[in-house]
Amino acid sequence: MGIINILDAQTANMIAAGEVVDRPAGALKELLENALDAGATRISVEIKGGGRAFLRIADNGKGFYRDDIPKSLLRHATSKIKDGNDLNEIVTFGFRGEALAAISSVSRMEIISRHREESVGTRLTSDENGVVMVDTGCPEGTTVIVKDLFYNTPARQKFLKRDATEGSACVSAVAAAAVSHPEVSFTLTVEGEKRFFTSGDGKLLQVLYAVYGKPFAGTLQPVDYSLDGVSVRGYVTSPDGARGSRSMQMFFVNGRPIRSKTMMAALEEAFRSYLPHGKYPGCVLFLEIPYGMTDVNVHPAKLEIRFADERPVFSAVYHGVKNTLGAKDLPPEETAFEQPSLLENLPKAEFRPKEEPKKEPVSETKPPVWEPSRPMRPPTSRPAFGGAAFSPRIGEEDLSGETLLKFAQPEEEPPAEPAPPVQTVMEAKPYYRLVGEVYNAFLVVETEKEVLFIDKHAAHERILYEKLASRKEVHSQQLLAPIAITLQGEEIAVLLENASHLEEYGFTVESFGSDTVLVRAVPGSLAGTRDLKGILEGFASDLARGGKVSFAEKCDRALFTVACKAALKAGIPNAPEHNAWVVERLMEDASLRFCPHGRPVIHPISRREMEKFFDR
Repeated sequence: MGIINILDAQTANMIAAGEVVDRPAGALKELLENALDAGATRISVEIKGGGRAFLRIADNGKGFYRDDIPKSLLRHATSKIKDGNDLNEIVTFGFRGEALAAISSVSRMEIISRHREESVGTRLTSDENGVVMVDTGCPEGTTVIVKDLFYNTPARQKFLKRDATEGSACVSAVAAAAVSHPEVSFTLTVEGEKRFFTSGDGKLLQVLYAVYGKPFAGTLQPVDYSLDGVSVRGYVTSPDGARGSRSMQMFFVNGRPIRSKTMMAALEEAFRSYLPHGKYPGCVLFLEIPYGMTDVNVHPAKLEIRFADERPVFSAVYHGVKNTLGAKDLPPEETAFEQPSLLENLPKAEFRPKEEPKKEPVSETKPPVWEPSRPMRPPTSRPAFGGAAFSPRIGEEDLSGETLLKFAQPEEEPPAEPAPPVQTVMEAKPYYRLVGEVYNAFLVVETEKEVLFIDKHAAHERILYEKLASRKEVHSQQLLAPIAITLQGEEIAVLLENASHLEEYGFTVESFGSDTVLVRAVPGSLAGTRDLKGILEGFASDLARGGKVSFAEKCDRALFTVACKAALKAGIPNAPEHNAWVVERLMEDASLRFCPHGRPVIHPISRREMEKFFDR
């Protein structure tokens, strides 16, 4: 006698329910997707007992035909597709026809619906006693009520969390649906209390305010970018809005909320030089891609998606976010996609980046070469401080990188008239005054509305990095005596193979034997720096590492360390002119607020905050 049994339909549905509906939030997500597929413009959701005791989803969509309502409880019964060919381009959120069948098999469910072409509605109940269907009066649309979820599957009940936790997951499911469809009005009620309401006017930022509140929405910056037929829009948080987890990273592909390691890696790589370790950006990013380039039929709950080619997706997100952070309208020339630590063994694809059409007239000047992982900024002329250019002397650390050695360039002619005081020069600029320095580490600056505490090392580090990384501003300085650096053969080969690339950054290197290279010139920003040989040895070693990362990306990363080692050191006193020079650069460029490693440079304390502390 055989031992293989053919399971009855009810048992098969209960097993399938464990894949499709693993918790109340899963059931709610499926029902919300049905409402959106029905063309609803208003959706009302009510939750009780964490969604386990009671769920009600009411919409004003087109509703069920009377004859279709009982069919909807059958497995693989759907109006979204007709045959396997339709799986190649799925444009609806639901398509498998499993949700209602799975939910009805593990709950007591009620469906009340009227199609817009019918005058009488239908009420269907499904529970342990069977299925009953009767005529009823109801508005156009559908209302689904789910009670006692998993009442007949104790094993599933046992693994559910507390009502508060399950309820939070349900709120997140409704929030994701509201954010992905700002043109639909959502109302959410939890335990009899209205949680949020969206107007359905299509304004995404207003939805984010309504759903997540001002603390999150107030830190958002817009993203709008297109590359090779893939468009990215939405918002990312500013570096100030970084969080301790990835909980506020939301990705949508063709309106469908998904989990995507590709998009997550691209987002975090774009933020890499803005955030310290352990901090993560938040985002609400919408990816629009041809339906034929995706496969959504890879996860029971449709939370994951497969791309025919990951590379355009990564590049579109990476460059879109990077532009928002500081490199506006610059064409991508290389991508950080090659990092094996982010996305290993993905299929190669050749694609030529296309610059997004500009909305404003631009000059005919050729834009500077764009490199991943660093914002490009327009060069600024060297400002005066106190009416005269600041020129470090030999023996002191050079800050500006322009006056390198006392005998290298003739000093400027002194002005015919005495320079006006600082206050006169700064009249056209926002007021600030360098008060002094504390602990030989922090500069104190007074402005009209706040006091700024500046980490001098982090600030100088960022300034140096920007000058080193921006090849457009490079001033190469020939060394009086070349510096010999001994390295391993592989490291020397990497340097010599990319010697022309290094020249663009201001470094001139040449071979000097089998294990030595000579550095004959360095960027002006490094000339006169203490322990220059040690800095260059570390720089060369960093360039030889990084696996498949492009050399430009390696160079950019290595410059992080170079800037850090060459910057002013905390705890070591330095000339007041140096402090003034650093402060002036920060006040001129508002984007210099984080060191290359992501640490903050400035901590403001408002005047009002101080007055409140002292009860003034």
